[in-house]
Amino acid sequence: MTAPYIVIEGMDGSGKTTQAKLLIDFLKNHKFKVYHNIEPSQSPIGKHIQQMIKSTASRPETTALAFALDRMLSYDQNLKYAKEKYDYIIADRSYLSSLAYQPLQGCRYDWIKELNRYVEKPDIVFLLDIPPEEFTKRRGKTKVIFENEDFQRKLRHSYLSLKENLPLDIIILDGTKPKYEIHERIRELTVKL
Repeated sequence: MTAPYIVIEGMDGSGKTTQAKLLIDFLKNHKFKVYHNIEPSQSPIGKHIQQMIKSTASRPETTALAFALDRMLSYDQNLKYAKEKYDYIIADRSYLSSLAYQPLQGCRYDWIKELNRYVEKPDIVFLLDIPPEEFTKRRGKTKVIFENEDFQRKLRHSYLSLKENLPLDIIILDGTKPKYEIHERIRELTVKL
C-alpha cells in the first residue's frame, strides 16, 4: 500500500503551513511515519525560485518552468520513495499552486496544466479559503511579487475555480475559522483515507 498524498493549498497567509504542521504533529503522535513536502523545495532550483518570485526580472514562463522542474525532481528524488516508506505524505502546496498563480502572471492555463501533466496527483486537497482582506491583515506588506491584495483577490477566484476544473477531491475550508476547528476537519477526513 502506498502512502496517501495529502495537499494543503491556498492563498498566501491562509494557514497552509500551520495546518500542515498540526496534521503532521497529530499523525506522528499517533505513531505514523509522515513525509512533509514543501514547494518550492530546498534544492538549488527551489532556492532559486524563492529569489525569482521576489522580483519581476524573470518571465512568467521561466518561473512556471522552474516550478515544474523543481516539482518533478522532488518527485524523482523524494516523493516516489516516500510513497513506499511512509504512512502519509503531507504537502504544503502542489502543482495546483501553479495552476492558480501562473495564469494570473500571463501564462496559458492549458500550458501550465500540460507542464504538470506527469506530476503526482494528490489523493485529497484541503484548500484554505480566505478573503483578500484577511491576507493583508495576516501578512502586511512584503517584497514577494504575488503578495498584494489586488493579486490575492484574483488568486482567490483562481483557486476556487480549480474545484470545478479538475477531477480531484478538493475540500474547500474557511481559513478564517479558528485553527483548531480547521485542523479537526482536516484530521477527520485524513484518517478516513
